[in-house]
Amino acid sequence: MIGIRKPTDEITGCCWLPRFIDKVRMRDSGELSFLYRISFCSQLGLDGYFLRHFQLQQNKFLKTVQDSKGRDDLVSAWFLDQPTVTTERIAAWNALASRVGSKGYSGYWTFYLLKWVLYPKAIESPVSSLFEAIIQDEECDVVAK
Repeated sequence: MIGIRKPTDEITGCCWLPRFIDKVRMRDSGELSFLYRISFCSQLGLDGYFLRHFQLQQNKFLKTVQDSKGRDDLVSAWFLDQPTVTTERIAAWNALASRVGSKGYSGYWTFYLLKWVLYPKAIESPVSSLFEAIIQDEECDVVAK
C-alpha cells in the first residue's frame, strides 16, 4: 500500500504511531484497502495493542487525528500530553511492538491463524512477527506495481 508509513517508522520516538495516523487519514478519505478497513482498530491487531499499551481511548485518538488537518506535530503534541504516555512506556512499546505475533509474545496464535487470510506471503516466505509480515506484504506490493 502506497502512502502509508512502515510499522518501524517513528514520531516522537514511538513506532507504529505514524502508521496509525496514516491509517486513520486513509480510512477517512476512503483510500484504506478493504483488508485494512476490516482490521482497523481491531483489538486483535497492532492498533488495539497500541491503544491498550498507552491506555488511549480509540475515539479520542481518532478525533485528534481527524482534527489535526494533516499535521503530525499536532497529533504528536496531543499524544505526548497524555498522562499514560511516558518515555519509559514508549521504550517499552517499541521493544514489544516489533515482537507482537512472534512465538512466545502476545498475538502469536492470532497471527498464526490470520496470516492465511491477511498475510499469505508470510506462509510462502515465513516471518516471525506482525511487523515483518506487514513490511514483507507491502514491499511485495510496491515491487509488483
